[in-house]
Amino acid sequence: MRLLILFLCCFSLSPAQTTLDYTLYHYEDTTATLSINEVQKASFEPVAKGVQNRGISTTPSWFKLEFHPDTQQLQQEWWLTIDYPPLDYIDLYLFENDRLIHEVHTGELRSFESREVHDPFFINQLPFASSKEHTLYIRVQTQGALQVPISVLDTKSLIKAQHLPLLIAGVYYGLFIIILLYNGVIYLYTRDTNYLYYLVFVNGFVFWQLSLDGIGVAYLWGNYPWIVEHASIFGTSFVAFSALLFSRNFLHTKEHLPNLDIVLKYLMYFSLLLTLSAFIAPYHYVVKIDGLLSIIVPIFLFITGVSVLKQGYKPALFYTIGWFVFLVGCILFALNKFNLIGGFYLMNHAQQIGSAVEMLMLSWALGERIKSIQDEYLQKTKDLNNTLKTRLEKALFKERHKDKIMMQQSRFAALGEMIEQIAHQWRQPLNNLALIHQDLYFKFQLQRFDPQAYEQAHERINENLQYMSKTIDDFRSFYKDRSEAETYLLKDLIHSALSLSESMLKYAKVEVKVISEEDCYVHNIKNELLQVLMNVIKNAHDALVQERQEKRKITISIFTHERKVRVSIEDNAGGVAEDIIDKIFNPYFTTKTDTHGTGIGLYMSKSIMQEHLHGDIWVENTQDGALFTLEVPQADYTAQMDQDS
Repeated sequence: MRLLILFLCCFSLSPAQTTLDYTLYHYEDTTATLSINEVQKASFEPVAKGVQNRGISTTPSWFKLEFHPDTQQLQQEWWLTIDYPPLDYIDLYLFENDRLIHEVHTGELRSFESREVHDPFFINQLPFASSKEHTLYIRVQTQGALQVPISVLDTKSLIKAQHLPLLIAGVYYGLFIIILLYNGVIYLYTRDTNYLYYLVFVNGFVFWQLSLDGIGVAYLWGNYPWIVEHASIFGTSFVAFSALLFSRNFLHTKEHLPNLDIVLKYLMYFSLLLTLSAFIAPYHYVVKIDGLLSIIVPIFLFITGVSVLKQGYKPALFYTIGWFVFLVGCILFALNKFNLIGGFYLMNHAQQIGSAVEMLMLSWALGERIKSIQDEYLQKTKDLNNTLKTRLEKALFKERHKDKIMMQQSRFAALGEMIEQIAHQWRQPLNNLALIHQDLYFKFQLQRFDPQAYEQAHERINENLQYMSKTIDDFRSFYKDRSEAETYLLKDLIHSALSLSESMLKYAKVEVKVISEEDCYVHNIKNELLQVLMNVIKNAHDALVQERQEKRKITISIFTHERKVRVSIEDNAGGVAEDIIDKIFNPYFTTKTDTHGTGIGLYMSKSIMQEHLHGDIWVENTQDGALFTLEVPQADYTAQMDQDS
């Protein structure tokens, strides 16, 4: 629930951005054959700036952006962003007057490695020349929804704009990981097919969502064009199939609603057929059917949930609530793709919020089903006891005879005790079944498992959950926007940074040593300096891991120098190559060999130190590795305390 609340709060964050003004025009290339030279002579129509939504279309669209930057703006770095990953082909042509000065070819179906910035969205620099007349032509072609959210931002605004999508994606997929782990563990111990079908549904939905928001292309299958092209349509129809499979089994529609179950069954078969045809059928046909399917299936499942609920099946309540929220999100999402309603960002977020609420409600519904089963079996046990007791009394009454009564009473008393023992033995597993989704500790009482090992598993899971909760709280505090300066002990901030990095450093077996000869106080924005420290520590960690050092060490020293406080962070990773040491603070420059290096961490740290903390940061090589030095003004703690008192 905390993750969901944080997820909802993320949408209220909208960092201030610096944009470059431009005039926007549109032209539709109905022949799909025009070159850039021919398009320059075409008659463009002026359109409003913002998200350009052309619905489901395979026809290429050309957009013309006319810029008139002043002298100061020409000295800045400007970036074009298109925040919609499922666009097959994007071609950029930047002209200074009539001279082509920059050309870029990107898109989802082109190699991810060829992108100028490795990001799920399309980010490209606009290298303006000295002239104040520039024109940018953008050609966009795709087989699905042609939506083009265009923004032109300076470097600082671009960096800020990247934080929110990453935060939302982290919370969103973190929620699904917890749901998968939680219900996966329950399935392993119950072997309930409802949990299995639910896990299939959730996994299919995660795959579909990854194909829509570009994260799958960025981190999983970006180098496999065939998967890139078919992932979204495959995911849509597979989600429909798995949702119908789970719902029919969970709601027992064959028993409660046999006529409607026939409709759901054929709809499920159609979804499966569409899933298989996604690999061979033309994309633009399948995507339209998928769009209709994403509306029809939630409507039918919502109606089914309401109908089963009316018949007294209580678990259907949470199921119906979840599908209602998801239905609203899907309908808005699909209508937006067909260009029937506007609100690009809002509609995408509505679908994400709806899916998050739906998955939580379905998990809740599964738990309610377990409770319903427990209540049913307990009632049957009680009825059985009453029936046996009644029969016993009748037997005693009929067989009452002076010499036989005592023997009969003795036998029936023994029988009654046996029945009580049987009832007791039944009641305990039933209670375990009802509480299994709330407390894994009780599962060790199931006879098929080793109690000691299961107790240890429970303790480990509980410890990890507490640790996860504490980590979330720590990082929530870390991401709070605190803009007021305060006086604090620098050594305490160092320990806070190490605490946030503890898991990362411990896993990599990095030994950290903190040296502080005196108590040094500083007066600045605490979270700003904490962010810089975290960046530098992470940079040192990555260098140690990349160089595969056996004895990995980081030494942090705090000392004063001419009324300033310095923090030196030294590693033993071998240092920075001399030919690039002057470039590591440049934006988007990285030496990391994997795809996770963005190249903005040290650049951002430099900006924060100089512009926000009135300090500086630099790097030099030592005998064993690299030495980063952070310098900030020292605070007069005694004077500050006297002023506060």
